[in-house]
Amino acid sequence: MELNGTLGKERRKKKMDYRITLRGELEKAIDETGCTLSQLEEKGGTQIGNLSACLRGKTLRPITMKQLDKLTEVLGLPEGYYYEFYLAECFYKDRVARSRMESFLFRCVELGKTDLIMKAINILVEHPKYTELLFSVAEKLYLSGYAKESVFFYEEVIEGEKYNHSERIAISHYRIFRASIGSNAKENYKAVIRFESFRNKLPEGFQLDALLQLVNVCYTLEFWPMVEQFAEELRALSNIVYLEELRKLDNNRSEPPIETERHLVVYYGKSYLMKSLTLSKQGRYEEAKACIKGYEDLGWFKLLDDLGKKEVAKYSQFAKGNRYCIELLLGNTDMLDEFINFLTDHPTHTSGALLVILEAANTYRLNIDHILERFAEAYPQTSHQSGYLLIGILGFIIKKRFISLIGSCMKKGWKLFYIVFPCLFRPINIANH
Repeated sequence: MELNGTLGKERRKKKMDYRITLRGELEKAIDETGCTLSQLEEKGGTQIGNLSACLRGKTLRPITMKQLDKLTEVLGLPEGYYYEFYLAECFYKDRVARSRMESFLFRCVELGKTDLIMKAINILVEHPKYTELLFSVAEKLYLSGYAKESVFFYEEVIEGEKYNHSERIAISHYRIFRASIGSNAKENYKAVIRFESFRNKLPEGFQLDALLQLVNVCYTLEFWPMVEQFAEELRALSNIVYLEELRKLDNNRSEPPIETERHLVVYYGKSYLMKSLTLSKQGRYEEAKACIKGYEDLGWFKLLDDLGKKEVAKYSQFAKGNRYCIELLLGNTDMLDEFINFLTDHPTHTSGALLVILEAANTYRLNIDHILERFAEAYPQTSHQSGYLLIGILGFIIKKRFISLIGSCMKKGWKLFYIVFPCLFRPINIANH
């Protein structure tokens, strides 16, 4: 990454000035401690390295971020104390020193030094491969748990990338999408709309994860046609990847498997699960029942390690519970007791399933007092004060649905009310993996 022209010469001089200034500041601080360089090197250990070559050598060997951070610590100064002068170290012999620049930007993010980040980017935009460098920083940030902080760098990549169909742009849009998803439905909707057209430009591993996330988000937004579409795409792609992995195995190819966040069987099973749940939400119960067959027995799936087998067992359990839900909603109330026994054996599904039971009770005039009392024993007693708080929230809802059931629960005690209330806000399914 060559600097050239008059502007380049001026900046080279300025960078050299900053390199000299940094060393002058460090020398001054070292003198104030009364320690020699050898003593400081001994205190700092291997991370400080050869200070003499960096501070007093003829060529002024560049100082690494680890060296600077350790020296700052040994001198008893705050983190990032000398960062203002360090940017010049990221350029050596008129080239961008990529490793030092990436480390510098990462540390500036950690310490919230936005002004220095902007200063660095303003210099980097003149270099032909700056989007590649910023993308690398963004990925390191994202994968290190700094998802929100990485968005700025991904946006810079999108803006600066020359090729609109590059893989980097697609991945950048995907990372921004993931970082944008939260509890705000309106913002989630915007994130879906912005990203969805880039999903097919991602590498296959990323595509699987992206479709999984799109299915989940669109389900919470109740965009049923989009859930069906993305679920079908997820099924098709997971099947393609599965067959490709089998071919690698059969041909004894040494290629590594496609990298994904979850086991491959999760994507295949989730495609059927989410389509089934979505069809059920639309009252298309027979179609939903047909989809359950797609994930209720995935034991045939090859390439299953211990984790994969656990996922298969989960899907089998989900299928059984969701089949009970659909049968109940279809009016097959004879299996209600069997359903209750299933929930007793699998209590983690209880809250979601109770809404289905309430729906069925309201539709088919069922007496479910004994069921509510049975599950009340599994829940802690809530206070009357909490109950009064919940009444205010219930105002609109109880006028529209379950008014008789809620009234019955309240007469029987706050414990039953405490069970029923959360169910009013859950989707009609007992398993969304």
